[in-house]
Amino acid sequence: MFNDFFVIIGLTLGVMLLKAAVLYGLAIIFKIRDSARWLFTLSLAQAGEFGFVLLSFSVQNHVLPNDIAQTLSLVVALSMFLTPGLFILFDKVILPRYEKQSNDREADTVDERGTVMIAGMGRFGQIVNRLLVANEVKTVALDVRADQVDNMRQIGTKAFFGDASKPDILHTAGIEETKLLVVAIDNQEASIELVKYVKHTYPHVKILTRAFDRGHGYQLRQAGADYIESETYHSALELGAKTMNCLGFHPFFVEQQKATYKSIEDKQSDRLYEGWKGGAEGERFDNNYRDLFIELEGSSATPCKSTAMTSTRANAAGHRHQKAMQTSSKNSLLGLVTC
Repeated sequence: MFNDFFVIIGLTLGVMLLKAAVLYGLAIIFKIRDSARWLFTLSLAQAGEFGFVLLSFSVQNHVLPNDIAQTLSLVVALSMFLTPGLFILFDKVILPRYEKQSNDREADTVDERGTVMIAGMGRFGQIVNRLLVANEVKTVALDVRADQVDNMRQIGTKAFFGDASKPDILHTAGIEETKLLVVAIDNQEASIELVKYVKHTYPHVKILTRAFDRGHGYQLRQAGADYIESETYHSALELGAKTMNCLGFHPFFVEQQKATYKSIEDKQSDRLYEGWKGGAEGERFDNNYRDLFIELEGSSATPCKSTAMTSTRANAAGHRHQKAMQTSSKNSLLGLVTC
């Protein structure tokens, strides 16, 4: 029994090692780099479900004896069972080593100066950067992840490797000559400290920041940020509007309600912030704050009641709005361009 156990274990490891060696060689040939090479190798090292089909076919056609086929079936099953462990090995051991090696390299020498400095070139910062560059605004983009910087360069986006939360990196990147700083780094604590430092040391620089949520936004405001944009607020508002559209609400009515909701929230933002700031640490969102937020949501429904916008009247208003928009489309477009 124990001999069979060790045979099965040995065969399983042998099959996986042999397949991994072939896959690693293919990864080199096809120039799969760094940690992606190991991910490719480990994710496909198991024998695979097709092995069961081949073994069953072999037994039916008397190519393999039944006992050998059963042993090999155990090998296939065990290799598949071990695969999640390989992913854990990759995530906990291999990937951190590559990230550390990548991020241990020296910061890039920033040989350019820009009107806008962007700290963080993740999913948020890179969109800001693309919009500015498309409109011929000079930017200096920094990111603490070397692999992200390399990826940006591969698609033609100029970015520099460096930790924007470090004063010497900011100085090297030309923060003194920058008019605007966009903070879009993923580390919330680091973003708050960066805002504090820049606001204190370079008060002429206007700071625009990305907030993960309401609480983070209040912390950034307290640190001195000039403008704060929640990364999920507008997308959630748009999705809510799309949901109303799918439910049959007229587009004009939906846009009106969306604008009303945002307008009231903007008006209440100072009160919400003061309520948060006045609370003790750990009790920032107390009953008073919740009552204020309930009042905000209740107020957003008021326009619907006050204007008595039933479905029929909403449709009528929508049609009038569309007609007006059609007759003044050229003027509207000119107005948008002028703004």
